[in-house]
Amino acid sequence: MALKESAAHPSAAERLIRLAARLGIEHIFANLGSDHPAFIEALARLRESGEPAPRVIVCPHEMTALSAAHGHAMLTRRAQLVLVHVDVGTQNLGGSVHNACRGRVPVIVVAGLSPVSEDAARTGSRTEYIHYIQDTPRQHDLVAPFMKWLYELRDPATTEATLLRAHQLAASEPQGPVYLTGAREVWDAAAPAGTPDPALRGPVAKTALAPEAVEKLHALLAGARRALLVTTYAGRDPATVGKLTAVCEKYGLGVVEVGPQYVNFPGDHPCHLGYRRDWLIDEADAIVLLDVDVPWLPRNTGPAPDARVFHIDADPVKPTLGAWHFEAHERHQADSGMALDQLLRTGLPVDAGLKQERLAWIRARAPAGPGPAPANGPLTPQEVTLAVKELLHERSIVLCEEPSNAYTIVSTMRMNRPGSFYASGGSGLGWCINAAVGAKLAAPDAEVIALVGDGCYVFGVPASAYWVARTYGAPMLTVIYNNSGWRSPKVSTELVHPAGAAHADDTYWVAASAGSRLADLAAAAGDALAIRVDDRRELRAALARGLACVRAGRPAVIEVMLARATRQELGTPPGH
Repeated sequence: MALKESAAHPSAAERLIRLAARLGIEHIFANLGSDHPAFIEALARLRESGEPAPRVIVCPHEMTALSAAHGHAMLTRRAQLVLVHVDVGTQNLGGSVHNACRGRVPVIVVAGLSPVSEDAARTGSRTEYIHYIQDTPRQHDLVAPFMKWLYELRDPATTEATLLRAHQLAASEPQGPVYLTGAREVWDAAAPAGTPDPALRGPVAKTALAPEAVEKLHALLAGARRALLVTTYAGRDPATVGKLTAVCEKYGLGVVEVGPQYVNFPGDHPCHLGYRRDWLIDEADAIVLLDVDVPWLPRNTGPAPDARVFHIDADPVKPTLGAWHFEAHERHQADSGMALDQLLRTGLPVDAGLKQERLAWIRARAPAGPGPAPANGPLTPQEVTLAVKELLHERSIVLCEEPSNAYTIVSTMRMNRPGSFYASGGSGLGWCINAAVGAKLAAPDAEVIALVGDGCYVFGVPASAYWVARTYGAPMLTVIYNNSGWRSPKVSTELVHPAGAAHADDTYWVAASAGSRLADLAAAAGDALAIRVDDRRELRAALARGLACVRAGRPAVIEVMLARATRQELGTPPGH
């Protein structure tokens, strides 16, 4: 007997969509295909009846779909749904899967599987030749290293239970992406009604430090002479920033942010020691690692023999990473905000003399601010960043993906408002312009600014990103740092072969962006304002015009032409 949708039993796809709405999933970022008729029909039926359903954001490319969901989740910490087309759509997710994993963001990716039935009487059976060539035996393997959980829905009756399980795993710390599949016949089959209670299958509660661990941490910090904290993603909960500030002021604790994914600590605070990796690691006698993946590069530096290292992390042993060997005397899986709260409530004494010694060390090691902008010559990344900084206000959100100038950007901007800065946490380039769309959808009243390298912009499939931004009312200001070359691999080569032949050979560094008008891609695809700037006298006026365009509801792209800089001019410190 054919499995068909009925009024009494909606399809499995409709059951999933209804439950997604109950779970607070606001958007389905989708690139639809032949495996999705059940979803398209279900969404149309729900819309026709006026029933709640997530808003569908049709994305011409899967890099946009998952990266936009990533950007949304960074702001909200809520999983969104990404719908992709069988094996080919899964492959097209590309580096965005790596980013979602490394960035520890909750996302539920749903992909179809080719139907297996050839019975014309069965709804969803094979109707096209592609159902044979897209029947991939191990589709899950395409993304397996990066997913917290992979599962194939085999019985329509278990649809709701399966989605609840997927959501629970994605939302539990450390958060991350999950991957769910189902054949076309299964999604279109009638699914008996269930009565699941999402509250009974929620994520794991956040954990605190054991009381004895709090006492040890207090003793370490209170007794140190040079206390240092290193973090990358503690600020994923904006409330943690204030708690970290209070702890630093209580103990006299210096903070270094390495490759920050969020604002973790106010950049203008006297205890902020900058953004340089490897900085002060060998000087400190007490080091706290707080939500960080790579606190230093062992080939460059390491803790002093008498230093004590205390690691607190939502993900303290990094099971998705391969070779990862950072030693610590104490290692605890705990929520950073809760741990900091515990430390603030200890009531144990802090010796004023030792605290002043720690503060004197911090003052002596505080990094200098940015120098004056040059009056002549090509535009520099630092002066472009300073000009962007002048635009910021209490509703600004900055997303950054500019590997060659990442250190220059964060150390120049020195962001201090929690929830105002985001980076992907991974190295799958193309994230930024798409994540900016998700950020704007998550915070419609925010002014979103995307700072992106020329290569990252190209990898981001701008034809897709700006079409979505324009179509769904998510305008952002994009600033392209265009150095007309693949600068990051050139830097990597110089680090490995500092006296090599490649120094004098530009053959391998010329990028697709050399000679191209990148901003015009956004104009063609998404009706974006496109301005190219190569004169510093035009920079601020162009940025102001771009921001005015965004406020009027259109995306804007300011492509800034930079010098073809050396490694030293890029501001890339050793070990960054």
